[in-house]
Amino acid sequence: MSSEQPESIALPTDEESKPTPTPSLFTPVVPGMPKPAGASTPRSPVFLPPDIPAPAIQSTPTTTDVLPSDAALLAQPTPTPFQMATPVARKATPARPATVVTSEPQQPAVSQAQISAWVTQATEKQDAALATKAAWAYFNRGEYSSAGMWFNQALEWSPGTGEAAYGLAFSKFREGDLSSAEAIVNFRGDSYPKMRVLKGDIASRRAVEAYEAKNYPRSRDLMLTASQARPLSRNEQTVLAWDYYYTKDYAKSSELFEKLYRSSPNENAAQGLYASLAKTGNYEKVDTIGETVKGPLKGMYGTSEAKRYFKANLYVASAGAGGEKIYRVLENYTSPSVAAGFIFSSKSGTEGEGKLNMAAIPVISGRIYPSNKTMLTAQISRITLNSGDLPNGAVVGQYPKTYTPYLKTPVTSYGNLYDFSVHFEYQDWITWYVTFGITPSGGPLNAKPVGDIGMIYRDEKGYFQAELYSKAVKESILSYIGMEDPYTGKNWGGVTEAGGRVSLFRSIAPKWTIYVNGSYGILDGTNVKSNTHLSGTAALAYEFEVKNFEYVTVGLAASYESYDNNQNHFTYGNGGYFSPEYLAQVLIQGQFLTTEGRKWIAAGTLGLGVQNNRQASSPYFPLNEDGQMYAAEESSTVIGLIGAQGAYMISPNWLIGGQLGYAVTADYNEGSIGLYVRYFFEPRNGLLRTDLGLDRP
Repeated sequence: MSSEQPESIALPTDEESKPTPTPSLFTPVVPGMPKPAGASTPRSPVFLPPDIPAPAIQSTPTTTDVLPSDAALLAQPTPTPFQMATPVARKATPARPATVVTSEPQQPAVSQAQISAWVTQATEKQDAALATKAAWAYFNRGEYSSAGMWFNQALEWSPGTGEAAYGLAFSKFREGDLSSAEAIVNFRGDSYPKMRVLKGDIASRRAVEAYEAKNYPRSRDLMLTASQARPLSRNEQTVLAWDYYYTKDYAKSSELFEKLYRSSPNENAAQGLYASLAKTGNYEKVDTIGETVKGPLKGMYGTSEAKRYFKANLYVASAGAGGEKIYRVLENYTSPSVAAGFIFSSKSGTEGEGKLNMAAIPVISGRIYPSNKTMLTAQISRITLNSGDLPNGAVVGQYPKTYTPYLKTPVTSYGNLYDFSVHFEYQDWITWYVTFGITPSGGPLNAKPVGDIGMIYRDEKGYFQAELYSKAVKESILSYIGMEDPYTGKNWGGVTEAGGRVSLFRSIAPKWTIYVNGSYGILDGTNVKSNTHLSGTAALAYEFEVKNFEYVTVGLAASYESYDNNQNHFTYGNGGYFSPEYLAQVLIQGQFLTTEGRKWIAAGTLGLGVQNNRQASSPYFPLNEDGQMYAAEESSTVIGLIGAQGAYMISPNWLIGGQLGYAVTADYNEGSIGLYVRYFFEPRNGLLRTDLGLDRP
């Protein structure tokens, strides 16, 4: 599913230079991964960690070739009692009899004449020892049937001969008759010392058969039985490790694979070790072993990790893990860039009060990558605000009960305000970020610090985000930068909200995702009554597969928010921001993002729904009540939004982009438009979702 993805699919607005509609209609129907830096449009499906399947012993269910003809497949020059090919996938080969190398000493070749002489003497004397000697001679010639016949004859003449019983069981084992060999071992297991080793060989052979049949629990149990009879060879340990992996005992699997890799760091052990540790998310240990043990694990980890980051849209982390060598679009992704542009927005409302036209010209931002997996973004904007002419007699400031002309003409237009912000982010499966900025300077009130600090934890099904924040309330000149009372000359307003929010996004089924979030904040300003703000959202979305699109989604979202008191007025002590007693919304929303990696990219959202809100009655002067009250209001209406953003590479080093949007909210309507150019200090090969927008932290 998804790079780093924002709380909303809506096009990223200029967070510091335009008022954000309250409530936000850009409901996160398909939020994907959150966006601390504020410059991306998300992809719905979350990433899945790699599942490196254990290589099959053979690609077809043929008899296991325990002693391959290719001696290079055996890790040890001197075979052990049971030696099996390392479990790597290979082409199917014709079935051939399984063979096992044993610890039985190889005797000098004996001629047929000599064997015949021993047989004759043994028959004449009914000599079990000579019969056993002849049987071993047949065994060493590979004539296991004849060997078994004379071992059996020796047992008839002398039932207590343990060596003959062992030889008979061993001959049956070499013939592939495991049941007969096992029956003899179980019956005469204590009659000869090597019976215990043969018991282990039988269990191991059956374990391999179970492995080939994908009966991993049985294969595991049989291999453990073999380990009780004798030490397991390296290849047998490899099979046992894969058995643990397929039975989801990743701790034991990784422990055994680590032992194998440290003793001999080959490709197979590296695959198993990485797969096992990846299942438990212990990538730190993968990294540590890869750095301390010279072998293929380090390269395998880097490649796989870069791919996992890329699938999760964590492009900074992917590039830092070697993704530039895998994905052409990541070449020079972490090179510095600068951008410049403008954003203009217009919000409806009463002239001189709730109405607000805002222009950020220019907005200048820059982005660098100080070290691996880190990103530093900074921006500065020049802002102009205009709310229209405030008519005489408007109920603002310390409005007297008897009409009195303003003592000083109210200022409702500002031309040279400046704000800035700096954002630092460390990007990984646990991402940390911090932003510091200020509200616009140059207004009636001093600038205030704003920003956020938070973390995002990701796993294979989604993410969890927790954040502390402080933000400006940008709904009017009063709430944003403050106003001067036209009657007393006192300044008031400049509201900020400080609080915390948590978000959770999960994939609950193929193509289906859910998203929930909640926040609580305290609002305060200069000579403004304090307020509290509670909000929550829940969304369900379905993703469609459409050619040339990263995603196309349709979903249903519901949200609710409430404030402790109504501050949607402009008399002294009020904050001039929409603050209903309650607001409930239900929205159907569609979203899309075009294919990444090309010279152009576009994203958009379209939503339609309904809302109901109630604004409580409130005093004219909440800090010094005099009995005058604003009446309560309640309404239900249709709400909607439309937004789009896009970017195009006019050359490998230059990008031009734009954005527009329009929202019909519960209390006002707002539209915005923006245009920008970005310069990459090193040429890029394509665009990603993080290239959309003006990088406003």
